[in-house]
Amino acid sequence: MKVIPAALSKFTIAPLLQVPPASRGEPRGAFPKVPPASRGELRSAPAWFPLPAGGTLRRGFAFARVFAKYAQAVRLSLTPALLVLTLALTLLACASSQRLTEQQRLEVFQFVWEEVRRSHYDPKLGGVDWDAVREAYLPKARAAESDAAFYAVLNEMLGELKQSHFGVIPPGAFVAQEEARQRVGDGEIGVTVQLVEGKPVVVRVRDGSPAARMGIPPGAELLAIDDTPADAIVQRVRARNLPEVEERFEAYLAFRAYLSGRVGSEVRVRYRDLDEVERTATLVREAASGERVQFGLLPELRVRVESRILPGNIGYLAFNAFMPPVMRELPNRLRELRDTRGLIIDLRENLGGIGLMAGGVAGYLMPRETPLGVMRLRDGTFGIVAYPQQPQYTKPVVVLVDEFTVSTAEILAAGLQETKRAVVIGRPTPGKALPSKIVALPHGGYLQCVLADYETAGKRRLEGAGVQPDLPIELTREAFRTARDPVLQRAVEYLLRQP
Repeated sequence: MKVIPAALSKFTIAPLLQVPPASRGEPRGAFPKVPPASRGELRSAPAWFPLPAGGTLRRGFAFARVFAKYAQAVRLSLTPALLVLTLALTLLACASSQRLTEQQRLEVFQFVWEEVRRSHYDPKLGGVDWDAVREAYLPKARAAESDAAFYAVLNEMLGELKQSHFGVIPPGAFVAQEEARQRVGDGEIGVTVQLVEGKPVVVRVRDGSPAARMGIPPGAELLAIDDTPADAIVQRVRARNLPEVEERFEAYLAFRAYLSGRVGSEVRVRYRDLDEVERTATLVREAASGERVQFGLLPELRVRVESRILPGNIGYLAFNAFMPPVMRELPNRLRELRDTRGLIIDLRENLGGIGLMAGGVAGYLMPRETPLGVMRLRDGTFGIVAYPQQPQYTKPVVVLVDEFTVSTAEILAAGLQETKRAVVIGRPTPGKALPSKIVALPHGGYLQCVLADYETAGKRRLEGAGVQPDLPIELTREAFRTARDPVLQRAVEYLLRQP
């Protein structure tokens, strides 16, 4: 078993991840030295290629091949949520592209099958007979009526592994970036719809959004989007017979997709307010807020960071992805909140992102070097560690989670919970926390596949289990009569009771 040398874990780059204390002998933000040739065969590194412990090397530098696979795991430890949204938008593009020949289909199929077998952290694939899976799905792939159907078969095959962070993205997914932004990223009305008491309910309305200006209240039951009944969307999700948390996750994605569209386009929403009066509102979609970020082979996304001081002198910090803009913003945001009596970190609707940023964020809350967990590859391990950062926030902390707190967000929430640094409040997370990579497929398209397992410092696997809140909140529509955001209100009440 190969383990990352302790010396390498000291090197980081401040704007991206975390900086170990200067007392260790390295200047803050310094670039690591290139490992000597004696450590193994060297190769050229891409620009800003992260090392296993968060360090970076500029283009033209070289580093030991023996460390390359660990760096790849860190760089591509990403959530499946953005993959799912992109996939939904690009099947049409795939269907309209040039049809693959039978030989090309066989090449793509074989590549996917072999890459999973080669890269998966478990040589036994969790007990799945991968040879038998190949025999079962190859005829389906050959018989698929269209390329869209063929790629759907590949995703069905990957589903046999029953793990997150597996998926095939058809060709055209990232070529049509502008279309994807218009359909999902750039046009929205500013609401979050989740299942509450089994029904689709508006649980959050963003201030200043089209929905807020039209007076759509949190707690409203969604009845229809344009001509599509909301219940029909729910029933399609329920037909898959998913576990409750997974069903909530899929329902969130479905309603987000239906409500999104081109900037300037209209969407008609019918809903039932808290007085049980049915209303209809026609809204114009506006551009999503946040900084556009392109990371690796993933489609572009908007990264938002929000902070404010709530009544009672409670600090509030929220961000929707673990991407570089967050680490750039975090020090100043925490300085603004340093005199508050407690801090709420809102990880609801957080897509995840760069795995090691969990340690980077936690470092602002940890006075001592603290391990959060371990990623286990097929032939090696490395840890996610929180190194103390400045400014340190020392007051009580609450973390908010829900069914769309995934991947790196789950890693951070679990780490703060286990170390007793924070109390977790909200709804259970779905347990989608496996580090993965994205590779190009023959003849176009991409494959996202798992290459590491993750367990917390307390030896707890998050995959499939998720993070269970210390103070679980079972939302009801009635709760919205007294609070626009019942989960946030519960967090404020908790912090106000702390000494």
